[in-house]
Amino acid sequence: MLPARDGVLEPEMAMMRRHPRQRLLLAFVLLCALLAAAELVLWPGRSDAVASAQAAAPTQVAVARVGRGAFPRYLEAIGELEAVQAVTLSAEVAGRIVELPVRSGQRVERGQLILRLNDAVQRGELIRLQGRLDNARTQLQRVQRLLGRNAISREAVDNARAEALAAEGALKSLQAQLEQRSIRAPFAGVLGIRRVHLGQYLSPGEAIINLSGEAGLLVNFGLPEQSMAQLQIGGRLEVFLDALPQQAIAGRLSSIDPFVASTRNLRVQALLLEPPAVALPGMFARVRVQQAAAADTLTVPETAIAYSAYGETVYRLEPLEAGQRYPRVRRVAVSTGERRAGLVVIEEGLSADDRVVVAGQIKLHDGASIRPVADPALAAEAVPGAVSEPAAGRQRERSL
Repeated sequence: MLPARDGVLEPEMAMMRRHPRQRLLLAFVLLCALLAAAELVLWPGRSDAVASAQAAAPTQVAVARVGRGAFPRYLEAIGELEAVQAVTLSAEVAGRIVELPVRSGQRVERGQLILRLNDAVQRGELIRLQGRLDNARTQLQRVQRLLGRNAISREAVDNARAEALAAEGALKSLQAQLEQRSIRAPFAGVLGIRRVHLGQYLSPGEAIINLSGEAGLLVNFGLPEQSMAQLQIGGRLEVFLDALPQQAIAGRLSSIDPFVASTRNLRVQALLLEPPAVALPGMFARVRVQQAAAADTLTVPETAIAYSAYGETVYRLEPLEAGQRYPRVRRVAVSTGERRAGLVVIEEGLSADDRVVVAGQIKLHDGASIRPVADPALAAEAVPGAVSEPAAGRQRERSL
């Protein structure tokens, strides 16, 4: 015990004698203070070492190797389907419908009757003209016999022949009028929805029903005039419909309009090789015309590209140096091309042997250490060609 000086500590000492718990608390505080002071004196650089180790910890990312191979290129356009044979049947003359033997959606053969207008007057006139023609032919035969006996003039024979021809012409004209009153299918196909009804009066040119043939489907679309050199009659293409968004319908380029439209576009037409049953004339279509593909095109997943005001960049893995455990990344600028199916064409900035970061770039900086992992949170499993941790270790061993 320290001696009391000037009587200052005597009250405190007396209090500590009366309260042993306070003595233990004071001893514990003094022990902690001594340990903290010893740590600062004996290990002054320990905190710096811990901070340095934490700063040097590698960032977990997903990486993929730059792909190299043929990358098909396409000319893309918007088009519309059209039937090879399609027509809207309409009336040539006015009249009342007296016969309508077909129904909507029915399949018909070529020449089958679709509709007949009232033709009673024409049929009565047909009988009269037929009798007139028969009489004119009989008169012609009679005068020809008389001419052989020199009992009649040649002028009389010529008049009889002209009368027979006039009667025949009048009869054929009336027969044509009768045909106009009978609407028949010009080719085999499927009817659309009827727009008229039995007993209705039709005006000339009024639409009756649509008829779509069974000869196939065409697709009409436009392309810029600059693509003329890349088009070839008979070339293959792909057509996509909204009704079948995931199914590509094969087609063959059939014709190119020799006149360029005022929009400086080429009008192009292609035949669908095997159109599905759901494909109908008038449908909206997306067309892709395949072009020649280079065999050494470089591609990377779209997720590897970082966008900024200064351009597009990627994080490329640097080769491992001696004694280095984890690879470092370098941010490089790239020039990209076409994008399709989750891949981007790299025109400049990378080579075929490079590996790039495809997930986790937000945590990186130029020169950062990385550790490739197959972490679903980094979307590595969803990226084609992603390198997992074991694969990254094997590649690191080969590089060393």
